[in-house]
Amino acid sequence: MGKTRRFALTLGLSLALCNSAGLAFAAPDDGDEDADDKVQEKAPGNSPNSSQTSSAAHGSERTSGAEQTPEERLAQRRERLVSGAVRLRERAAEMRKKAAAGETPAANPNAKRPPRSYEEQAQRLEDQANKMEERSKTLDLATENAKSGERAASSRQRRHQVRRIQLNRRWGDTLKDPEAVSELKLHAERTAKLKRVRALALKRSKDDPVAERASQLLAKETARHETHMKELQAKSVATSLSNAPASTAPAAVPAPATPSDTPPAAEANK
Repeated sequence: MGKTRRFALTLGLSLALCNSAGLAFAAPDDGDEDADDKVQEKAPGNSPNSSQTSSAAHGSERTSGAEQTPEERLAQRRERLVSGAVRLRERAAEMRKKAAAGETPAANPNAKRPPRSYEEQAQRLEDQANKMEERSKTLDLATENAKSGERAASSRQRRHQVRRIQLNRRWGDTLKDPEAVSELKLHAERTAKLKRVRALALKRSKDDPVAERASQLLAKETARHETHMKELQAKSVATSLSNAPASTAPAAVPAPATPSDTPPAAEANK
């Protein structure tokens, strides 16, 4: 009886091992293909048209933003001003509720003056909202274009002034040389063109080889300009040193007369 039980137990273990081995080495296509197909259909990334749809959506957004007319941009700015005024009024209403409930803002120990009350904060928000609404009503395309042109002109003038100061500190009297002035103009033109090419290439793609090539040419142009300007500066300094002795030579001063140098006519008169 004991041998029979041991044999049955051994046979059961062997069958279990064979079944597990068969499942382990089963082919991947033996599963439920219909279930796999359903899972793949439900996955958002497995749809063949998902990538095309997303890329088309991004492309349409970029195109719409680039093809906006000035009138459309002005309308969007009006909408932003109005929505901002609405949000400010909502915050002001919350501040008034806190003031009506008797709440006070927490004081900052490092502040030099006490905090404003909720009522005062609400009033300031209301004033700002009123200004934004008035701005949205008086917003005009011609006025905005004129203001943007004035801002661009003033910023351009400030940049030119800063550039002049930098050049005067860097090169000094070398700028009086016409050849140095022409070199500065040539360098400015080449630098502007290369920077524009690089900006357009980076706008198209960050890995565009044209952008890398433009950066290399820009560095090469900067090195050439520095070398040429240093040569002109050295020539200017040498010219100024060669002209300095002839123009600044001191005049000969006669020596004072001594008793031994008294002329004989003066001794006779004595």
